[in-house]
Amino acid sequence: MIDELQLRPGRIVAVAGTAPHVAGEWCERLVRDEEFEGRAALLSFSQQADAAQRTGWPQARYYTEEGETVEEFLSYNSVYEINPFEIGAKRPETKKSYRQRLERITRLLEVRNLADRPLIALSNGETRRVLFARALAKGPEVLVLDDPAAGLDVRQRERLRDVVAALAKRGMSVVFAYHHADELPDCVTDWMKITKSGRAVPSSPPSARGRPRRTVVAKRSARTGDTKAPPVIEIRHLDLVVGSKTLFRDFSWTVRRGERWVLRGENGCGKTTLMALVTGDSPFAYAADIRVFGQPRETGSDLSRIRRRISVVSPEMQACSGATPEELIVEALRRKPDLLILDEPFLNLGVREARKAAKVLDAHLAANPKTAAILICHRDDETPRSFARQCRFFDIIPQS
Repeated sequence: MIDELQLRPGRIVAVAGTAPHVAGEWCERLVRDEEFEGRAALLSFSQQADAAQRTGWPQARYYTEEGETVEEFLSYNSVYEINPFEIGAKRPETKKSYRQRLERITRLLEVRNLADRPLIALSNGETRRVLFARALAKGPEVLVLDDPAAGLDVRQRERLRDVVAALAKRGMSVVFAYHHADELPDCVTDWMKITKSGRAVPSSPPSARGRPRRTVVAKRSARTGDTKAPPVIEIRHLDLVVGSKTLFRDFSWTVRRGERWVLRGENGCGKTTLMALVTGDSPFAYAADIRVFGQPRETGSDLSRIRRRISVVSPEMQACSGATPEELIVEALRRKPDLLILDEPFLNLGVREARKAAKVLDAHLAANPKTAAILICHRDDETPRSFARQCRFFDIIPQS
């Protein structure tokens, strides 16, 4: 038994951490414990970071259509790390039983439609679901989830709760380290918290908290606010097809100096891709009618001059650099950009840490009223008060 944790089949143990890194380290220690060796599987952001670091740079996803696909990543040989050319090696289970289990898992987690996609090309939320499927692929007795809802959209967070409840009902033991109590399933059986020293001790259910946010909803093509302020971003009639998906069809949007926008939508709907078009990280930017600070995206344009006026915080930067979200935010603000792009800036932060970071952002934007800012965020309660405009993305359009 590790610390005071007692796991029994069908139990869901909710674990609150004093700090994200403390909870993450405890989860990894739990999986490595000799009591659970070969019986437990882990889902954590560190797995995403490992995958991102192998690519070497955050923008790699926009420059390759190759690489290991989701289907290959979830294959029998990959999950069990089997050399297909090794003769006579003992197999942990039959391929037939594995395929049957994987079929149920991919259907449950809605990742079957991602099978042909390169792993590197997935959104943060899509990657999290695929890693969840891999964690379940061996049929573990114990499932350890380290903040599994981080980066998931509203619908997928709801589905996560249902999936965890269903797994426990089938007899699986689940350890669920969380930051937001509303991401937990209703059937939690045990409550624990991690102390500053890194020990897990019995606790009680958290009290319900939350504060409503007010946003001004705008259509995707709407222009609101001071129409006399100079435009920072101008996107006109954007059409963009990536693989088998139409992400944008006749999409127009203008962001003016001093405006603060929140982008919302399901995982994989194109929010991060849109920001990559703005920064020039995506090569598709040069085939679109996009102007940033009045400069068109075209061959020969001085991209470095534009980028010096932009600061970005993203999960990819966090994963590739190993920097904390707070460090990335501080560095982004230090540059005093004319355009601030915040792609899930509070990912892997606890509730208190996220609130502190939001206050830092609000203070900076109040002191720099001409700065335009765009936030990608899936939680209303993590939206800084400065962001009063909303651009909502809807379902991805299948390519016929």
